[in-house]
Order: sequence, then C-alpha cells, then structure tokens
Amino acid sequence: MPTACAALGCAVVLMHTRGRPADWRSLPSLPHLEVLALVLDGLGSSLKIARSAGISDENIVLDPGYGFGKSFDENYPLLAHQGELAALGLPLLAGTSRKSFHGRTLAPLYAGQDAPPDQRLYASLASTTAAILAGAHIVRVHDLRPALEAAAIADAILSHAN
Repeated sequence: MPTACAALGCAVVLMHTRGRPADWRSLPSLPHLEVLALVLDGLGSSLKIARSAGISDENIVLDPGYGFGKSFDENYPLLAHQGELAALGLPLLAGTSRKSFHGRTLAPLYAGQDAPPDQRLYASLASTTAAILAGAHIVRVHDLRPALEAAAIADAILSHAN
C-alpha cells in the first residue's frame, strides 16, 4: 500500500495500533510511560516505511490510535504525553470521541456500568480539548458543533500561549 499511495500522491494517516483487534482484550497492560514509547516507536517505524516508499512528509498525518490496542489505563497517559509525539515533526490527528475509556471513567456516575456511547459527549469534549492543547492538528469527532466550539476555545488559549 505505501508504494501505491506514493505513486498516486495520496495523503495518508499513519495510525498506531497495538496488536490485532482479536487480541486487544488479552494484551498485557503496559506501565504508564511505556505506552508513549511504544507509540513513538511504532509511528516512527511506519513513518520510515512511508518515506522509503516515497510518500512525502506533506502527505503524512500521524495518529496515536487512541483505543486501538490500548487498555483503558493506557489511553490517559498517552493523551497526557501526546505533546511528545511532536518530536516526529508531523501533524497529529486525535480521535478520542465517544471512546470506551471515557465510558469506563464515567462508570461511577452510571451505577458502576460504563457510560453508553451516547452519554459520552462531555467526556469527548474534554479529551478532544486536551488533545488540541497537547498539539493535535486534526480531531475526529461525532458531535460536530460542540466539538467545533471546544476547538475554538482551545485554539484561543493556544493563540495566547506564546
């Protein structure tokens, strides 16, 4: 696929995935800071393959793959340290909207059950805002208008950071 994308001049999103979907529930948990190192290494390897195939950096966006092979406890440290992915020098995409790790975090508010996806709006807005503040250039969302408003506030904050 990298060769075809390069030949066609396609833009690509390189997303980190830990293992295969069938194995995700059985993967051993990682210590908090190891998930960042794993994602940095994985995205670095994917980036090397893409560049070797001739895909230009202008056509590459990186995605840490929230929820994709990361356990509940691994997504928050990854989000907290997402800014360190800037070391790879390319735009970041973050897709945290309605993820199951939100549902698990909100479980105490839902009689111990994970919050259902349609009840994760505010959690999604919080993590989307955090992702933008930590350097995400693109966000994947389900609820466009609320996310647009949250992004506007995050961008306003960032415009005064320097």
